[in-house]
Amino acid sequence: MARKKVNWNEVIYTEFVKLGMLNDFEKEVLRTRIMGYSITQQAQLFNCSDSTISRTIASLKKRYDDVQPYSDKLPSRRDSKEEEWQDNN
Repeated sequence: MARKKVNWNEVIYTEFVKLGMLNDFEKEVLRTRIMGYSITQQAQLFNCSDSTISRTIASLKKRYDDVQPYSDKLPSRRDSKEEEWQDNN
C-alpha cells in the first residue's frame, strides 16, 4: 500500500474543503479515501465506475496542489520533483 502524502486530520480536511470549494461528492470521496477505502469500494458505495472515482481523486490532487500555497495549514503533498513527475505521468 502506498504511503499517504498528507497526514489528514479535521483541521486539514476542513481547510481543504473550504479553499478547494469541494462539492458534496468530492467531500465524500475524500472522506472515504482518508478512511482507507479502495477505489473499487468507493465506486460500489457511490454507485459509479472506478474511472469516475479515479478522475475525482486526480482532480482533488490537482486542486489540493493549486490551493496549498495559499494556506498556512495545508502541508505540501509532494516531497520531490520525482513525485510530481509520477503524478503527471
